Amino acid sequence: MSKPIPWLLRRFLVAATLGAVLLVGLAPIVPAHAWWRGGGFFVGIPGPVVVGPPVVYAPPPPVYYPPPAYYPPPSAYYAPPPGYPAPQSYAATPGRTCYAGSYVCPLAEAYTPGSACSCPTGRGLAYGQAR
Repeated sequence: MSKPIPWLLRRFLVAATLGAVLLVGLAPIVPAHAWWRGGGFFVGIPGPVVVGPPVVYAPPPPVYYPPPAYYPPPSAYYAPPPGYPAPQSYAATPGRTCYAGSYVCPLAEAYTPGSACSCPTGRGLAYGQAR
């Protein structure tokens, strides 16, 4: 007579079988796409495949495009659109700019050229002359 299988071993075999069936059920349905799609067999010479040295292509030659032969001259004067005032320069009118060492600032009102004025700086006021 045969000896009965212990219940613990039987449980293990049933669990392993169910796990294997579950793993097979999770396998992809689509077959693998190999590089060779033959009928399932291969006839050839076994052994390593020898490949030659890599093919290196030279880069294309550099191309120099010369600049255009003619550049249009820049516009000599900027005319503001109609309805806008012409730009004003504070340095053009005397007494509207204060020169205080390395600081230059516009003045709010016209001063007599050569009189004392001041420019605001990060540390206070810098004193200079109106020109």
